[in-house]
Amino acid sequence: MSFTSPAVANSVPSRSNAPEIASVLVVTQASLSLVAGLSAIPFGIVEPGFRVLSLVTILVATGMFWLARNLRRRRRWARRWVIALEALSLTASLLLMVLPIGAMRGPVPILVNLVMPAAVMVLLLSRSGRAAFAPPGKTA
Repeated sequence: MSFTSPAVANSVPSRSNAPEIASVLVVTQASLSLVAGLSAIPFGIVEPGFRVLSLVTILVATGMFWLARNLRRRRRWARRWVIALEALSLTASLLLMVLPIGAMRGPVPILVNLVMPAAVMVLLLSRSGRAAFAPPGKTA
């Protein structure tokens, strides 16, 4: 006995789920950035430089939320911006990992700063990710 309705059974399968998965990962990254920016605000009382850093971090998080929303809507320009942002993030994180300042200790910074950007880039640069953002009538 099947519980699926005929409308669901006869529907055309949707395109790739890569944009939705990438969007969830970008929202997770943006949430972590927002928490980091908000937690830096109390330190801005003592050090004025932290005010600027917290504001920039909050603005970047807001931009990432907006990009994630447009990724989910399959906007091609959002895909390009997210790939550039993740490549920049991955490059900076790799540089911090190589420098002997101890910025990448433990599994959480490695997961957040290396694995998540790499996963988003793999999703968006894969064949299914390119096909999801291809213009209608064109296949990647």
